[in-house]
Amino acid sequence: MPGLMMLAAVASLATCKVENAVYRQRTAPGLTARFVAADTGPLWPSGLALRMHVGATDRTYWWLPWNGGSGGQHHLASTSDVTAPDWTAPGPDDARQRPLGDVRYIGVDASYRVLPAVPRRGEVAPAHFLIPDLREALWYHTPPDAG
Repeated sequence: MPGLMMLAAVASLATCKVENAVYRQRTAPGLTARFVAADTGPLWPSGLALRMHVGATDRTYWWLPWNGGSGGQHHLASTSDVTAPDWTAPGPDDARQRPLGDVRYIGVDASYRVLPAVPRRGEVAPAHFLIPDLREALWYHTPPDAG
């Protein structure tokens, strides 16, 4: 599988806030994701972190959404558990705090129109999203002993 498509499992996409949406991969329902409000600071202005749980391995991964500037692409930067008491947002060039690197993020509405930006805290949730580079990030960058 070259990428990952997540489907929002929400009652009403038109009014569901991004922090309330739960996403499941269509072909592997054990892979779930949700955006969580986080104190991400000024360098990560969405105010959100994406928590992704892979049921098959029982591993959880955390990502910070960011807009790619004038290039029009959007991304997720890996990070450690944002709920940990000692967590701090990584710097923009701090690879040590971004263990799986960055992956592309494509959010779409219920009609599959591409959204112009990553979600921000309090906004309506994307109906679906695609992470084309996720397989490579998880396969090649997750340490074998990661929990």
